[in-house]
Amino acid sequence: MRPRARRRVHHTPDLTSLLDVLFIIVFVSLIRASAVQQVAAQPAPKPVAPTPPPPPAHVAALRAAALANLNADLAGRTAVVVRVTAAGTIDALELGADKRVLDVPLLEHSADPDAAIAYLGDRSAELRVCRTVAVHLGVPDLAKHLVIIAPAVPLADLKRALHRGLHEDLLRCLADQHGIATIVDVANVKP
Repeated sequence: MRPRARRRVHHTPDLTSLLDVLFIIVFVSLIRASAVQQVAAQPAPKPVAPTPPPPPAHVAALRAAALANLNADLAGRTAVVVRVTAAGTIDALELGADKRVLDVPLLEHSADPDAAIAYLGDRSAELRVCRTVAVHLGVPDLAKHLVIIAPAVPLADLKRALHRGLHEDLLRCLADQHGIATIVDVANVKP
């Protein structure tokens, strides 16, 4: 008798598990994409600046004493208000109730094509704000004065040369006239 030939039976592979795996991968990808979109839609939290540790007690005491000294020095000085127009002219000095009307230019047309306007105080110390104040008050220096520069418009609206020149005059006031000067921005003054 002849041995029987074995029949090979060909079974088709089961695709159910492959489809399940694909479904899970697609589902997880969709969830991740949704999470990324939600995070991107929310504004990032602003980083909180670390607060410095408080100074030691002896440093805090020295700081308080220094501020008290500065406050006493400034309070002991006579305040002079210098009114500056938007066009770059000192139009008044106010010393207490005394108001002096002036017409002192702080700007000039420049020959430099890159700078159409120049600050006069850069050219001459005699044309700086504090020197002008000292001359009109008739004092040799401003050691006993607090010069308050008050532009008629917010600082952001001043011509660039005037803005820069006034700020440089703050430092030059101490060096040239022994006075302390500050600029008060009209935008920060509440009536």
